[in-house]
Amino acid sequence: MTRSRFFFSLVALTAIVTSTSSAMAQRPGGGGNRGGGFGGLFSPMMLAGSEAVQKELGLKEDQIAKLKTLGEEARKEMPAFGGPGGGGQDLSADERRKQMAERMEAMQKVNDKYKPKVAEVLDAKQNERLKQIQMQLMGSRIYQDADVIKALDLSKEQQEKLTATNKEFEDKRNEMFRAAFGGGGGAGGGGDARDKMREMTEVNDKKLAEILSKDQAAKLETLKGAKFDVAQLRGGFGGPGGGGPGGGRPGAEGRPRRQNSGDKKAEEKKAD
Repeated sequence: MTRSRFFFSLVALTAIVTSTSSAMAQRPGGGGNRGGGFGGLFSPMMLAGSEAVQKELGLKEDQIAKLKTLGEEARKEMPAFGGPGGGGQDLSADERRKQMAERMEAMQKVNDKYKPKVAEVLDAKQNERLKQIQMQLMGSRIYQDADVIKALDLSKEQQEKLTATNKEFEDKRNEMFRAAFGGGGGAGGGGDARDKMREMTEVNDKKLAEILSKDQAAKLETLKGAKFDVAQLRGGFGGPGGGGPGGGRPGAEGRPRRQNSGDKKAEEKKAD
């Protein structure tokens, strides 16, 4: 798979996950993002399986062992992505979106099931820090989190403005990628799209921040806690053997990515 095609697939997944999370937040009685960020991709279960996060939390060996066991159990319940007959190559765009939405919702249910199990393994301070790291990874979806909405005491008007601003951003982003990759896209399209995406994200973040009062903005930073270096997550989830569900090496901005042949060759050369 070329870099541009891979990047487009990644963004398409992000768009679907975001749309799914937004839809869940807007359901009657929904009340926000239940799973805690990015459609479950950065759930407590997954984050707790990261060696970098385990080190940040100061986990003991027995805690790591318990989390690995939970990760193995959760991974068995996770919906399959790809594989024979599972890639959706023969489906229409609408059918693929529906299939992905169903898989993400199934993943969310697994994450919801294991979230309290992870909390039981950690102490109060560790759980608090894990939540902070999770919030830092949410991006603009942090404003859909029920705990954040309550902590910041966001008014109904503010919530509506935040939702509308995010929707406008998502629509523009999706339109941009359709234009960049709809016709197959060249190898250089990915880099241009990433730069444009970064600019759009910065503008959107600024708009969202302006909806908050100074006190709310300050409290949000407090909720996020000390900055966690997301680049550390590129080391992989689950530690040796991939104890966490959905293991693998994250790519740009911490998103999981598949190792390509170029990565493998580079590692083999380094090993030699």
